[in-house]
Amino acid sequence: MELRQLKYFVAVAEELHFGRAAKRVHIAQPPLSQQIKALEEELGARLFERSSRKVELTAEGRYLLDEAREILERISDASETVGRMVRGEAGRMHVGFMEIAMDSHLPEIMRHFRSEYPDVGVRVSQLGASVQLERLRSGELDVGFCSVFRHGLQGLEDRLLFEKEHFLAMPEDHLLTRKDKVSLEDVAGERLIMFPRFGQPDLYDSILEAFTLKGLYPVIGQEVAGISGVTALIAAGMGVSFVPENTRIQRKGIVTRPIDGDFPAMDIYMVWKKGEPAAALRLFLEEVAASYQLGPVFD
Repeated sequence: MELRQLKYFVAVAEELHFGRAAKRVHIAQPPLSQQIKALEEELGARLFERSSRKVELTAEGRYLLDEAREILERISDASETVGRMVRGEAGRMHVGFMEIAMDSHLPEIMRHFRSEYPDVGVRVSQLGASVQLERLRSGELDVGFCSVFRHGLQGLEDRLLFEKEHFLAMPEDHLLTRKDKVSLEDVAGERLIMFPRFGQPDLYDSILEAFTLKGLYPVIGQEVAGISGVTALIAAGMGVSFVPENTRIQRKGIVTRPIDGDFPAMDIYMVWKKGEPAAALRLFLEEVAASYQLGPVFD
């Protein structure tokens, strides 16, 4: 059974006249009749009752008409969807992000993209930098927004979106709030809340190295992922922590102070796998780059 045979059959079934059906599908009547006959022979069933006065569908023909219409509609829809995928108007995209990356106007960019391309399914996952880079290479993620501090980026493309200096976050009644800036010597005597090392091992080690270079040994009281978890522990009096500047802290009673001297910064990159991206991903990467005024992503 060929697709054109189904189209010819539907034309005859809807017109109930071979001459009109032939004009509708732009072929001569004899070839049309031959195609219908070939279809009946292949199915082993008569689809039409023919007489000199009229053409009628048989029970088998009525059943096939419903099925053929559905098949042709699905093929038309699939063809249209493929075309839209080629143009980037449809498809799927898996986005990874660190919490701090979303403390920017990235959510607004994603909202705008989804409104422009509602048929692009966007799935988001909150993941640490190391996991994101691993899944980008494996193809489990399409694009990631994370800190790539000293990470190897073999096989990946990247664009720096923004950098943030670290500040010390503490309860508003803490003695260190009396200072305009805090030193690492000040922090070394406090219980420090850190993020888990496995998510950002190079940044984690660099922060501790900043202390050891001064002959200091910080006391790590807790490890917790995410700004919301960090601020909850600070509010509970469990210690102090480093947070990127201008972080939107939802909890009241927490204040920040800049760090005096050299200290690792938080860099946030947009990262994706090398090669030709799918059309929808390409549009998304270009929209993010334009929003951050990074220039064109692709030549």
